[in-house]
Amino acid sequence: MIDVLIVGGTWAPNGESVTDTFSRALDLSRFAPRMIPYPAEYGGRMSYAESSAAGKAALLAAIEKTPNRVVVAGYSQGAAIAGDVAAEIGRGLWPKLDVAACALIADPLRPAGECVGTDPGGYGIAGQRWVTDIPTYWAAAPGDPITALPAGNALRLVADLSQYFCMDSPEAALIWGRSLVDTVVHRRVQRWWAPKNWSAWSGALAYARGYLTDGRHTVDYVRHGHAARLAETINREIA
Repeated sequence: MIDVLIVGGTWAPNGESVTDTFSRALDLSRFAPRMIPYPAEYGGRMSYAESSAAGKAALLAAIEKTPNRVVVAGYSQGAAIAGDVAAEIGRGLWPKLDVAACALIADPLRPAGECVGTDPGGYGIAGQRWVTDIPTYWAAAPGDPITALPAGNALRLVADLSQYFCMDSPEAALIWGRSLVDTVVHRRVQRWWAPKNWSAWSGALAYARGYLTDGRHTVDYVRHGHAARLAETINREIA
């Protein structure tokens, strides 16, 4: 049996909708999917960065504890966590841990051109992260700004400046303010405004609507089969 350790998306840590669809499409005679509990927050009780750090620690602990082979998977914030962990293991940073494959849905760090099925173009809103030495498969829906955003789209600024966003307390707000200064001073902002990207500037509103109201980041992964297709790829490719 192969354990599929799944990290859910922001405000959906228990396998709601997208990740549940992915889990149910796996070959359950060979794969045992389970969710990895973590805060799944984005500026509520804690910042995205703090939530992601907690998710990473939980996933690493779960990989270490299981006696079975492991596939790591994730959706949205969970995809960023699972992909980062796979990338670190692939680079040898956790030599005692082994992962057979990685499956990522709506990854905020999806590299351009990496997609099961038709590539929707663009890449992750937070940039691009490659995974080496571990087979990795991505599902990306057209119009989803989290994972298929054009290089020159101004929404990239949201990802760059909101990692530590949290207004739960004055102390949290101060940490966020300091993170903004640090990001700008150390030039960690993506160059979405570069002249080569000017032609893509006009699409910010459409991509924002796709996220907020049109379901490009949520129900599209179920109704258009992206989540199930990713599971079928895992069924086929991982022996």
